[in-house]
Amino acid sequence: MSVDILYKQIAAFYRSLADENRLSILMNLSAGAKTVSEIVEQTGLSQPLVSHHLKELKNGLIVRTERKSSFVFYELTEPSIVELLRLTNQLVVELSEKSRSVFTSGEMPALPFPMMMKKMSKIMNQALKEKQK
Repeated sequence: MSVDILYKQIAAFYRSLADENRLSILMNLSAGAKTVSEIVEQTGLSQPLVSHHLKELKNGLIVRTERKSSFVFYELTEPSIVELLRLTNQLVVELSEKSRSVFTSGEMPALPFPMMMKKMSKIMNQALKEKQK
């Protein structure tokens, strides 16, 4: 797999996440599989909106469905997605805090981005290995 293809896949993955309603749905699903009705109730979003975002997340291979009787349950395809969101949240908070601070030395301090990228790479490699099994 070429690097260009990997970048395209990563960009497509992040586009699937690039909506605050989808992020809310994902965090809601971090507690386990849920029906659309449960997600609507717990997020306060409308049923058509939740259904639309679940379709986008399913197309992005981030959630999957399982039918049980007359109910359809949605769940995360990989638990590591929650860890990725937590790391991203941590990075955003740290970047925000650093952008507000005054630098007396005139130099920007080292940002945690390289550390976050190493963790993301590890998560992605583990997911790829499991998928290849």
